[in-house]
Amino acid sequence: MSRQNNIINKPEPAPGTLGKLDLFGIGFGAVVGAGMVTLMGPAMAYTGYSVWLAMLLATVLALVMIFPYIILGGTLRVAGGQYSVVTNLTSPSAGGLVIYSNLIFTVQFSTFAMAFGLYMNMVLPTVSAKIFGITIIFLLVGLNLLGINAFAKINNLMSGILLVSMVAYDIYGLTQINQPIFDFSSSQMFTGGFKGFFLATFLLINCCHGYYGLIYFGKEAKSATKDMPFACLMCFPVVVFIYVTLAMVTSGTVPYENANGAATILPAALAILPKPVYYAFVVGGPIMAILTTLNSSIASFRFQPTQAAKDGWLPKAILKENRFGMPPIQLLFMLIMLLIPIVFNVSIVTINYISQIIMFGLGIATLIGIARIPKLYPEAWKKNSFHMSKTALWISVLLSATLYTINFVKAVIVLEPIYAVIAVVAMVVALVLGKVIADRGGLHIETSVWPPKSE
Repeated sequence: MSRQNNIINKPEPAPGTLGKLDLFGIGFGAVVGAGMVTLMGPAMAYTGYSVWLAMLLATVLALVMIFPYIILGGTLRVAGGQYSVVTNLTSPSAGGLVIYSNLIFTVQFSTFAMAFGLYMNMVLPTVSAKIFGITIIFLLVGLNLLGINAFAKINNLMSGILLVSMVAYDIYGLTQINQPIFDFSSSQMFTGGFKGFFLATFLLINCCHGYYGLIYFGKEAKSATKDMPFACLMCFPVVVFIYVTLAMVTSGTVPYENANGAATILPAALAILPKPVYYAFVVGGPIMAILTTLNSSIASFRFQPTQAAKDGWLPKAILKENRFGMPPIQLLFMLIMLLIPIVFNVSIVTINYISQIIMFGLGIATLIGIARIPKLYPEAWKKNSFHMSKTALWISVLLSATLYTINFVKAVIVLEPIYAVIAVVAMVVALVLGKVIADRGGLHIETSVWPPKSE
């Protein structure tokens, strides 16, 4: 006989201290990462000079994909990540799916280390990219194991340097374009036809929407339901400008064969920047983007497994802390997941596609919960920041679900069969585990979802 599950919504805390600009900084730091500086060349291999158009479409579709999340952030004050939200709005079994899927999704963070290796290898070619990637993983995991969150105190400064570096580079690079990237009659435009343009767009889409994660900082925000949508929507034009112009500069300032399929954006940077400026850009731009994202991913990883273990989804043994207050078992798991793709030479593009498959279950579970907001929190829904009707919400959710489905199907088709099977099986295992353990009962789940005012 199964035991009952208890779901307790934590009492709402006092307003936090983060304002609109703080939240914008968090969102910008989350979206600018390894994908931006490693996927331009592979996307260009699909579609040629039209890669900048693919990037433009990807940024727009990414906004459509995450818009239900922005609606959520404008309706309810939320914290605790997808696990808290999905469990509160749907069911414990769906929360279990999120927990186990996120453990698997950790493999995505290895792309940051791979990208770091690629860029450091361009600066110091005598050392292999793999060695650089493995070294930075051990260094950052080791620092976190000692309770040292590298860059934590200067994160806003680093985000500012990154923003200035990328904007300045893009603006200058636009003046150096000398290739026919705007000539729609060129044979090097849309080289893969509709299929190639489609594949390029959906390869790029997942590096364009990371800013939605700021909605889970509701506990720390001054005025969550007002500031979250504003900060998210403020990120969008910045992402469009930086990403689209970066695609133009990357593809339009060097000969086609130098940019097509390139693993980094550096062939263009090397061609248009003086050597001292080039090295400053490499550090202040791509490497800064990669390091901040990788470190924040490692530093924040422990929060969700810790809550999951307390709630009953994972063994309590993983809660054991060292003398620095850090959970070594969890960080060891993180270390292994980061190393596996590098050791076995799995490409960044392949990891990207595997992650898209895993994201499908996470995304659909969250969208189902968001669609239920008007039913579960009717008063909060009436006051939502967008003044939307239920029909408008459902249309937004349906459009987002369609994009998640296209992403999923495309990834399954494009991936090598062995990787596709592994990813799909992993997603199914996460779903089954969530269902089995929820049905077993005995879970004591804490969620953090609060309407703007008590209903």
